[in-house]
Amino acid sequence: MTVTWRSAVSYALTVVVLSWLTGAGVDLAWQAASGGLRAWVSFWVTDPWNAVFVVTAVIALTLVRRVLAVLPNWRVALIDGAVYLAVLLLCSGISAWAAGDEGPVDAAFVMAILALFTLQLPAAWLLSAWRSPHLEVVLSRAGARGPAAA
Repeated sequence: MTVTWRSAVSYALTVVVLSWLTGAGVDLAWQAASGGLRAWVSFWVTDPWNAVFVVTAVIALTLVRRVLAVLPNWRVALIDGAVYLAVLLLCSGISAWAAGDEGPVDAAFVMAILALFTLQLPAAWLLSAWRSPHLEVVLSRAGARGPAAA
């Protein structure tokens, strides 16, 4: 059994876009309270690496849902949360490295901590747990010939 492409893409878009918007919204509230919106715009809106992260995370989550067998909801949230975090670390590390940062791994983990504080990661975990029961499952051709079909 596997998840349909349409369902996997819908799931990935929901998890990634809404969690990214949660992080941006919480950070916007913090920046508005501190009085400086210029840093927020340069970090969330004009930085092209945010678009790279969103696209890469959607592709990664779509492929994970499509390739892996149907799992219990709690395992989907754990696996997809780990994939989301890995993509976040990878994109942040490459972004820091491209900017000439001497410690791109450190910068990546600082971004992960920021994602925790802005509720981006918790939102991704919750959205994954909320959305995973609604994935459309179909029998794959390989699964129809396997022992489960007998």
